[in-house]
Amino acid sequence: MKNIVCTLISFIVLISVSAQKRCGTKMYELYLYEQELEYKFAREHVNKETHTWIKNNATYPRKSVITIPVVVHVVWNTNQENISDNQIVSQIDVLNADYRRTNIDAINTPSIWNSLAADCEIEFCLANTDPQGNNTTGITRTQTSQTSFSISNNNVKSTANGGKDPWPQDDYLNIWVCDLGNGLLGYATPPSSFMSSYDGVVIGYRYFGTSGTSQSPYNKGRTATHEVGHWLNLEHIWGDNTCGNDQVSDTPEQEEANYSCPSFPHNANSCGTNNSNGDMFMNYMDYTNDACMNVFTQGQKTRMISAINQYRSNLLNHNLCGNTGPIVSFNCINGNCVDPGNGTGTYSNYNTCYTICNCTSNNPPLNEDFQSGTINSSWSVINSDNDKTWEIMPNNGFNSSSCIWINNGDYPANGEYDDLVLPTLDFLSLSNVNLSFNYAYSLWTDPNASQVWSDTLQIWVSIDCGASWTKLWEKSGLNLVTTTPVFNGFSWYPSGTNDWLQETISLNQYLAEDDFVLKFRNINDYENNLFLDNINISANGIANSWDCINNTCIDPGNGNGAYTSLVTCQNACINTSTFNKNITEKIYPNPANKIIKVDFIGQKQIYNILGELMISTDQNQININNLNEGMYIIKVDGQTLKFIKN
Repeated sequence: MKNIVCTLISFIVLISVSAQKRCGTKMYELYLYEQELEYKFAREHVNKETHTWIKNNATYPRKSVITIPVVVHVVWNTNQENISDNQIVSQIDVLNADYRRTNIDAINTPSIWNSLAADCEIEFCLANTDPQGNNTTGITRTQTSQTSFSISNNNVKSTANGGKDPWPQDDYLNIWVCDLGNGLLGYATPPSSFMSSYDGVVIGYRYFGTSGTSQSPYNKGRTATHEVGHWLNLEHIWGDNTCGNDQVSDTPEQEEANYSCPSFPHNANSCGTNNSNGDMFMNYMDYTNDACMNVFTQGQKTRMISAINQYRSNLLNHNLCGNTGPIVSFNCINGNCVDPGNGTGTYSNYNTCYTICNCTSNNPPLNEDFQSGTINSSWSVINSDNDKTWEIMPNNGFNSSSCIWINNGDYPANGEYDDLVLPTLDFLSLSNVNLSFNYAYSLWTDPNASQVWSDTLQIWVSIDCGASWTKLWEKSGLNLVTTTPVFNGFSWYPSGTNDWLQETISLNQYLAEDDFVLKFRNINDYENNLFLDNINISANGIANSWDCINNTCIDPGNGNGAYTSLVTCQNACINTSTFNKNITEKIYPNPANKIIKVDFIGQKQIYNILGELMISTDQNQININNLNEGMYIIKVDGQTLKFIKN
């Protein structure tokens, strides 16, 4: 029922905001018409002026490559929003690759359109000369009290309103990066003979560049490629109307926006045309995922060149990227990052300096069972959308009252990251370090349904106090499930130790690190609740050991467990289970060929060795004729047994 309701809600929302969900340019353009009447009048003449210019300049002797100087204004409230220099540079790299058609995924353009694909001969550089003629990195950073910015005002572009005033828009492409509200990825101001005082591009910090805070499926920098296309007078490929006109002759007529990653050909012969190749959904001016976009056409290139010559002609003659830029570096002084101005600072990156400047390491072991009722002050929770996130659950812990959880069951924010960050640790004096924790999770949706959802649990590690991160561990779907049955169509909570699993991960590869940080990341899919308990990082070579408690192997963390091998413990736990001793005789034959009989009333589930659910039934006589030969797992009343299909 939940996902039926969720689908209906998503459909209603999609109807109302789909045209802006990825891009707000058309909506923002209408807003500007109310703010600047001259801009509205000028925009009404753009298509006619563009057509005339292209007609009169078919052999225009332009310079081979036009370089556009860029200033990136980072307007941030939380440290996460203060994206790194490296992330900004990665975005400039993407713009250059996409507009010069040196992008590595250009090979994915269907061959039928290769003759239309364009090297736009437009490049981008971070300006190294500011409006006063001083050296600059082309990056400004403004801390703000605003938690997010709306498309319905221009606050992000105004220092007086918590944002950052633009640099002269005739000379620079101004890009603001901020926490952008309304579910938008970005928006831009299309050009005209009237230069709007709000001219530029705005991008959400989660969709800028290819590293750092960028989030899938918009983590390849194509939001900026798309919005800069608008800034250079390109329209959406479907013309913002059913079978509309994007004013470009070599893009196929298209009924509507495309999302996700369609397969080629898609929507063949749509709009009543004889076009067996369908939509050019991989065009940068569609709404597909970043990984699906890979092409501008020759016609789009001509329209952009026309826009630069008519409306942004100052970009043709400048030296704002030609000077030798300053060598940026930073020193940590009294907890603050200061650029000495001569390139001699310890850190070349501001965000790295900021992180390390405030970093103090602790010595393991670390043991947290969440029984205090609050999250330890040395831990931190990153909750970017200020919605559901990691919090203490005073009930339902593993062998205890409290644990920590995230309420995914009531959290309709698909793709949202929520991080639980542990304190910085020093491993230099240790010889053996392990992470162990208990987790509990159930799907809401039947994994055999036509559409499947699942939240994701990841573990990330950093060896530089959190300046950069590497993924260590991940589970989702059936691999994350700890329950029987594997799905429960309600907001689920663990009711006993059988609903939990324990994971132990060696951290010995990080023994040479003294600035080690670990974080748990929940990636929301609006599916079901996720629980963690007993997060432990051992120290000083304490050997792993396990006790069998309620048919589950638990490491007491002191080396005094009854079993030194997890496998031995698990086998012993199964063998000492009265239930298993009894039910082993009630599952027969084993091996089996066509039919396996289970003399037990209740649900039976059969999984392959990859954890994929193959059969779910209440019948005692199960037809396994369609299963391939090999080993399978049958789960009955929370117990697990193996059988062989021969």
